[in-house]
Amino acid sequence: SRRRSFPFLLAATGIGLSLTSFASSSKVHCDAVVSTPPPELEPNLPPPPKSSVNLYELTFGTVCGLCAGVFVKKGARLVAFFLGGVFVLLQYLGSVSLVRVDWPRMASHFENLFYRADATGKKKPPTIGSVFRWMIDFLTANFQARASFITGFALGLRIG
Repeated sequence: SRRRSFPFLLAATGIGLSLTSFASSSKVHCDAVVSTPPPELEPNLPPPPKSSVNLYELTFGTVCGLCAGVFVKKGARLVAFFLGGVFVLLQYLGSVSLVRVDWPRMASHFENLFYRADATGKKKPPTIGSVFRWMIDFLTANFQARASFITGFALGLRIG
């Protein structure tokens, strides 16, 4: 009964409010909008500084890192797309009973391939930081321009 009376109560309230607004004899006068420009806070500011990155003077390490970053990002997307497609295909083939996938065995193969043992002998999964460090160490082995390479690599990952 309470739910049924709510719409009627709402309608009655709306009608009552609209009647009282029309019944009042006071008129509302609106002033004209005057737009004034905002006052200058500090008119004597120096121009903004120029960028410290000069696109015409990129170092060899930066260019190599940029290209490697774009390549890694595109390659990672391609590998993820391919592995995701294989997973979906295996799940579909398993659902129609064409193949039987031993997922625990696949998980143990993955763990043997990627997990590392710590000082106590306990296996730990890789982290994003450890994968990134391994990749940077691999890509910059015997490469002198390591710092500029890492900067270019980060930029390549960003724009790739």
